[in-house]
Amino acid sequence: DQLLGELDFGGATWCGNLKYGSMGGGLVYGCNYIQSITSNWVAGGEGMYISANQSLLSNYMMKYTVEAPTIETSLDKEEEKPTSTMIASYNSAQSLLCFNYKRVVTPKRVTLGAELQCQPASLESAVMVGGEFAFTRSKVGVVVDGSGRIQSTLETKLGREPGSPSLTFAAELDHGKNVMRFGYGLNIG
Repeated sequence: DQLLGELDFGGATWCGNLKYGSMGGGLVYGCNYIQSITSNWVAGGEGMYISANQSLLSNYMMKYTVEAPTIETSLDKEEEKPTSTMIASYNSAQSLLCFNYKRVVTPKRVTLGAELQCQPASLESAVMVGGEFAFTRSKVGVVVDGSGRIQSTLETKLGREPGSPSLTFAAELDHGKNVMRFGYGLNIG
């Protein structure tokens, strides 16, 4: 048996959430809050107490977004501008620091990103870099991690109308484990 009730509230530059419920035979209490400090800086945090195993979970986050430098032409004055976003977060339950960087090179077309995760106590870390490239009716995504594993997806719409079927191809190549995987999917509706 599980029940969870939530209450969302907010203002022009902030939002919050309260949670109350039961899970695993005990009560659950939670809250989160996110605040826009300036037009570029956002900070937030989340906490949850699960009484069944008496665990207290918390996450903290800071985000910085800035307009990326670009060559302006007279044709793109009204269009979206490229941005760079950096996010730092800390998960206290896993003692995990995470740093993300996202660069919108061409809005709605080309996005690049990188992620670094580390556990300060054990000095274990993981890194990933990737990109997403959107075309008129298709999208390609590629990710490479620190161990040399390469993952890619290709998704294409089979029609121009909303709700048209889409076809997805996915592949993974893991050099370290000498593993190659391939899959496909068809989404109708």
